[in-house]
Amino acid sequence: MKTEYSIEFTPPRELDLGCQAADSGRINCSQAFPDLARFKDRYYLAYRVAPSHFPSRFAYIQIVSADEPEVWQPERRITHHQDLRDPQFLIFGDDLYLFYMSHGSSPLRHEPDRIYYVRKTPTGWSVPTELPFSGAGFWNVKAHNDIVYMSIYTPNGTDGKRGRRHFQMAASRDLADWTTVFDSPLTRERLGSYQTSETTFAFDKHGGIYGTIRSLIYPNLNFAIPAGDDKNWRMRVDRFKCDGPKLFTHNGRAFLVGRRSLFHRLRSEPYRLFSGLRNAVNITRYSFSRKRTALYSFNPQALQISHITDLPSHGDTGYSAIAQMDKDRFLLIYYSSALNGKADHHWLRGQFNPTRLYSSILTIR
Repeated sequence: MKTEYSIEFTPPRELDLGCQAADSGRINCSQAFPDLARFKDRYYLAYRVAPSHFPSRFAYIQIVSADEPEVWQPERRITHHQDLRDPQFLIFGDDLYLFYMSHGSSPLRHEPDRIYYVRKTPTGWSVPTELPFSGAGFWNVKAHNDIVYMSIYTPNGTDGKRGRRHFQMAASRDLADWTTVFDSPLTRERLGSYQTSETTFAFDKHGGIYGTIRSLIYPNLNFAIPAGDDKNWRMRVDRFKCDGPKLFTHNGRAFLVGRRSLFHRLRSEPYRLFSGLRNAVNITRYSFSRKRTALYSFNPQALQISHITDLPSHGDTGYSAIAQMDKDRFLLIYYSSALNGKADHHWLRGQFNPTRLYSSILTIR
């Protein structure tokens, strides 16, 4: 694909964060789901540590920090006697926050429970504060014009009814009182078989919101919500399925990092007979396909994702964290099964093997 920019990656480096090396075969220490922030000239990294990819009451969120992203110093370990995952940093005003969620214990079901945050203080990190969202998960939280926006996926509709999970955008000026900015009819009215989850978003120059929504077993749903006019939102079903997507912008362009599946596409239309068979086929293809952590471009006008390149990765991989280092360089941290140059596990096998965090410097010119 011809572009007006160049992309370079440094070879990935495994981070030394307390677990044995990924190729050691140790199976009770997996690191995953990282997020990054650069706050007051210091880097902050948060990630999940657990015996495996699957829900565990032994899981915890670890926060570390560094002046330069080489040697990380421990800051805080968050435990909750429940599975914890998906930490996300927020810089709001003069403060740094970390949001995360608790999760059910079923190994075969995705069951978000509660959403919490902690705040960086002069003496450490605050005690957790619970948000007023029950049975809901979240993915992105960002501040814009003194308002915090959070993408939520929930089965709880504004009409009081429960249904398939759908995308909801909530906003707050103080992190205590939250209002619904946009309650998407994507699953309940437009695309009945879709169940949405992780949603990443960014803001255009007019204050409108655009982004992409991960569907559990179908391609992504790309969307745009005009500023002050959420009735005229646009949506497009993409050919790509990007899991754990993270949008970021550079020099007026939008980019996306996320998990890529190495097959042509997942089909979104049901079979004419036995409609549930489409779901089973998609789940099987997805589980046994190989994955990569990938970089994409995102076109907010066309609502289209375009693949740029893959990073060295395989097995259980793809959820990434990114923070700008200087004018054209970004620190990218992602997780993967062991990068020993030999194995290329499919996703299902990767979930039963340890994962570690890897860092790379991304340059976009």
